[in-house]
Amino acid sequence: MSTTIIIIVAIYLLICILIGLWATRRTKTASDFLIAGRNLGMFVMAIAAFSSIQSGFGMLGGTGLTFSNGMGFVAGIGISASLGFALTWYLAGKRIWQIGSLGEVYTLGDVVEKRYESKAVRGWLGLAIAFGVIGYLGTQVQAMGVIMQSIFGISPKLGAIIGLGILAFYCVGGGIIASVYTDLFQGVIMVVVSLIVFFLAINAGGGVQTISENLQSADPLLTSSFGTYPIITVVCWIFLFSLGAAGQPHFINKFLMIKSQKELKWGAFTAGLAYAFTTLLVIGIGLTARSLEIQGKFPEIASPDESLTTFVTHFTSPIVAGLVLSGLLAAIMSTGSAFVTLGAASLIRDIPRAFNKQVKNELLFNRLAVVGLLILSLLFSFYMDTLVALLGIFGWGTFASAVFPPIVLGLIWKKATKYGAIASIIVGLILNFTLEILNKYEVSLLPPGVIVGAFAFIVSIIVFIGVSLLTQESVVKLDKDVVDAMEG
Repeated sequence: MSTTIIIIVAIYLLICILIGLWATRRTKTASDFLIAGRNLGMFVMAIAAFSSIQSGFGMLGGTGLTFSNGMGFVAGIGISASLGFALTWYLAGKRIWQIGSLGEVYTLGDVVEKRYESKAVRGWLGLAIAFGVIGYLGTQVQAMGVIMQSIFGISPKLGAIIGLGILAFYCVGGGIIASVYTDLFQGVIMVVVSLIVFFLAINAGGGVQTISENLQSADPLLTSSFGTYPIITVVCWIFLFSLGAAGQPHFINKFLMIKSQKELKWGAFTAGLAYAFTTLLVIGIGLTARSLEIQGKFPEIASPDESLTTFVTHFTSPIVAGLVLSGLLAAIMSTGSAFVTLGAASLIRDIPRAFNKQVKNELLFNRLAVVGLLILSLLFSFYMDTLVALLGIFGWGTFASAVFPPIVLGLIWKKATKYGAIASIIVGLILNFTLEILNKYEVSLLPPGVIVGAFAFIVSIIVFIGVSLLTQESVVKLDKDVVDAMEG
């Protein structure tokens, strides 16, 4: 690995650590740790939202799937996720912000307790987020291992452990403040680098026509809209990543952090456009690397997940490669920080309060919970040992099916009941984890091409609506302020 690349990565990581130290000094209360003191402006929040979605999963994993299967990832996930920002802002943004203005609302558990007047819903949601964090954070851990391997030549597992140590150093102290400002820093860099790398990749491949001809010579489906994936798979992705974006807690929790309602304006456009720009990197490198591989001009790689790191280290200048690799590391660590902060809040704030218990010194125990979650996610990623993107799709599906119905639908539909919310959370968790683990052992209960997360998502929505309709006698008389928030 070029010394230039190592120096750039070291400087980049140092800046992230300095942001973490700065954030630690600003983090004095649980409110600071969990919602950045409710003091973010539109641009910071929008870029942080985009960065938390476009992390190791989208960039590294997406490039790997594009390399191996063509345009299907871009059509099913890249475009759909960009649209998901608009849907999320429209469906949840203003409602969650207004609920957040009704007192000490620091977590999504606080939101559902106000909506349903139920501690049980709060507890089940906290449990779902904690489990989902372990699965989704495992994606970041695995991606971190791949990048550390490409930079320092160590094993992916050792790279993941070292990267996790760096992540723990800065996120334990700074909490969500460290996360959002690191997101801002790396998000701006990644948008600029993605645009540059896209054109460099197309040039390295000999132009769009040459790349297309090479791909078609190997498999005409690589350049089709759905790639080599079955149509049903791409349809599942479109459903899961457009509507399901509103069920990602590391995204919608950021609506609690905005300092005023007017800051919501232009947020969806800013976040969606930034995500779309970074998708160009996925397209450019994924297709070009596969085209070069077909011609025998691309280095041999052990896994499609290595296609991005291999391309930037062999086909771009050391400066560009250093910026891309360090930006990916920063994206992974800032997203990881957001995840563990959410998981810690669930374990220390939401679940105890569901049992009428309140942890004293929440700030200290949140920090301790962060360490525990990082260790568990490391073990989970080693156990699953699958492609980064596939592990990310699992995490996304778990959150969508367990979070979207009780929060997003619950804030839209006044007849939703606590029993519908609890049932949808339980069903979403059980289906995602059970079916995904069965898939690991090559036991599939779903038709070929059907994505587990999409199936669990639609079933959890049906269960939420069905159980709510069957338990209408339990509908609570909502506080006027909550009704006003629901009506937007």
